[in-house]
Amino acid sequence: MRQEVTFAGISSPIMKKFLCLFLLAATTVQAQKLKKADKLVLQNLKSHISYLADDKLEGRRAGSPGEKLAAEYLAAQFTGIGLIPMGDSGSFEQLFQITDGKQVMPGTFFTVNQQELTAEKDYFPLPYSPNTGILEAMVSPSLAESGQPWFKDMGEWLLNNRDNPHYDLSGQVRAEIRNAQEKGAKALVLYNSSEIPDQFRFDQKDKSELSTLPVYYISKTAFEKFFPDPSSSYEIKMKTAIGPKTRQARNIAGYINNGATQTVVLGAHFDHLGYGEDGNSMLRGGEKQIHNGADDNASGTAALIELARMLKADKQRKFNYLFLAFSGEELGLFGSKYFVEHPTVSLSEVNYMINMDMVGRLNDSSKTITIGGFGTSPSWSSILGSVKKPGFSIKLDSSGTGPSDHTSFYRKDIPVLFFFTGLHTDYHRPSDDAPKINYMGELMIVKYIRTVIGNSEAGGKLVFQKTREQQTTTSARFSVSMGIMPDYTFSGSGVKVDGVTDGRPAGKAGIKTGDIVTKLGDFPVGSVEAYMQALGKFKKGDATKVTVKRGAEEMIFDIVF
Repeated sequence: MRQEVTFAGISSPIMKKFLCLFLLAATTVQAQKLKKADKLVLQNLKSHISYLADDKLEGRRAGSPGEKLAAEYLAAQFTGIGLIPMGDSGSFEQLFQITDGKQVMPGTFFTVNQQELTAEKDYFPLPYSPNTGILEAMVSPSLAESGQPWFKDMGEWLLNNRDNPHYDLSGQVRAEIRNAQEKGAKALVLYNSSEIPDQFRFDQKDKSELSTLPVYYISKTAFEKFFPDPSSSYEIKMKTAIGPKTRQARNIAGYINNGATQTVVLGAHFDHLGYGEDGNSMLRGGEKQIHNGADDNASGTAALIELARMLKADKQRKFNYLFLAFSGEELGLFGSKYFVEHPTVSLSEVNYMINMDMVGRLNDSSKTITIGGFGTSPSWSSILGSVKKPGFSIKLDSSGTGPSDHTSFYRKDIPVLFFFTGLHTDYHRPSDDAPKINYMGELMIVKYIRTVIGNSEAGGKLVFQKTREQQTTTSARFSVSMGIMPDYTFSGSGVKVDGVTDGRPAGKAGIKTGDIVTKLGDFPVGSVEAYMQALGKFKKGDATKVTVKRGAEEMIFDIVF
C-alpha cells in the first residue's frame, strides 16, 4: 500500500482538492516563464523519471529484468543523443557479476538404498560443506564408526538446552564436526527427532570457513521415511556440489569524444531496491511491495541524460565527456567499483567526476542542496565560487567519500563532486514515486551543474587532495568504528578493507587496504553483516585484538576504540 500524501492542518476534502489545484497552477505558471530550452529539459526530466520509476520496471533491482529494461532505455537515449558506446565490445553495456552468495548445484545428490532424496526439501548440504566426489557407504545411523559417515540427532541437544536462551546450536554443530573429523568420520549427517524447531536452512549468504568434511541436514520427515530403523544398515551415496549464486548486472556508458587530452566523468546509479529482496528497504516485514526509487535514483539518472544532451549540443570542446549510469550501487557501489577496476577510458586522463544521487527532492522551503567532495581539489573553491547565485542554498561537505558512487573514483585519487538534495520520509520505501519529484528544483540543479562544468574549462587538470572519510552506509548500526571502508563486492570469507581512515583505530594499529579482517576480539568475522554485529559488542574505550589476513600471512593487531 502506497504512503498517502497529506496536507497538515487541512481536513476538508474540498480544501485538499483546492490546494492541489493551486499547487499545480503555480507550477504551470512557473514553467510558462521558462525559456524554450528549459521547458524541453523539464519535460524530458518528467518523461525519464516517469519511465524509470514505473511499476513495470519492478524497482530496477540490480541484475533483474527491470534493471535490464532501464538499461535498454538509457542506451536508447544515449543513441538518440549521439553518444559513442563505451561499454563492452562496442556496446553501451558494461556487464559485471553480482555474487548473491551460494547455492546447491545440480551435481549434488543423496540416495538411500537407491532412492534419491529431493534436495532442499528432504535434505541439503550445509553451505560451508566442501565439494566432494561420490561417497558410498553401508551405514547404520545408530553407530559412529571410523571411516564411515556419522549420523547425529540434534534433538538431544535441543531438548537439553530448551531453557537456555544463550544456547548456540551452530556452535555445537561446528564442535561436532571437529569431533567427528578427529575420530575419522567421512561425513556428518544431521537430523532432528524432537518437536523443537531448529530453524536450520540453507543460508546462501554464509561466508564462514569451509568445514573439514561434508555435512548434510535431513528433515525429520525424510529421516523417518528413509531411515525407519536407525539400528538397521542402509546403502547411501552422496555428493556435494555448492557453487556461487550470481546475477548479471550492467553499467551503461556513453562518450563524447572532443579529441581532448582530459575527460570529465558524469555519473548516476540507475538501480534501486526491487521488492526489497536484499534487505535494504526501510520497511520491516509485511507483504512485498515495489520500490520505484523515483528520487533514488531515477532523478540522478534523468539529470545524467539531460546533461549528456546539453554537452553534446555545446560548442565548448576542451574536455571529452564520459556518461556513466551505474548498477549495483544499492548493494555497495558494485557498478562504480567494477568500472574503476575495468575502465573503458584511461583513468589517468580523467580530470574529475561528478556524481548525482537523489537530486529530485529540493525542499521548496529551505531550498538547500548538499555538494560533497568540495575538499577533493583546491580548485573547487574558485570553480563553485564563480557560479552566479543559482536560486538555492548550498551546503558544502569536504569529504570525498560517502554512500554513493563518487567514492569509487575518490579511491583512485580523482577529484569528485557529489550532488544530493537530502534524505526524506520516502527514502528506501515504496512511496518514493514520480509525482513527489520537484521537477523545477531538479531543473535548477541540472543547469547549475552545467555551469560548474563550463567554469571548470577555464583551468587545467584539477589537483587531487585527500579528505576526511565517512562511512559508505547511510545510517550507523554501531556505536564504535575501526575506521575502515569494507569492500562490499568481496565474495570471500571475512571483510576486505577497501580503505583506511587516518587517525582511526585500524590506521593507528597498522591495518592496510587489501587486508581481510577475519576476527574482531572473540567474534569470527565472516561477512560485513557479522563485522557490524561484532562492532555492536564494543563501546568507546574498549581494547581488543583484530585478526587479519594479508596475503598468505595471518596477522594480529591491538586496537583501542
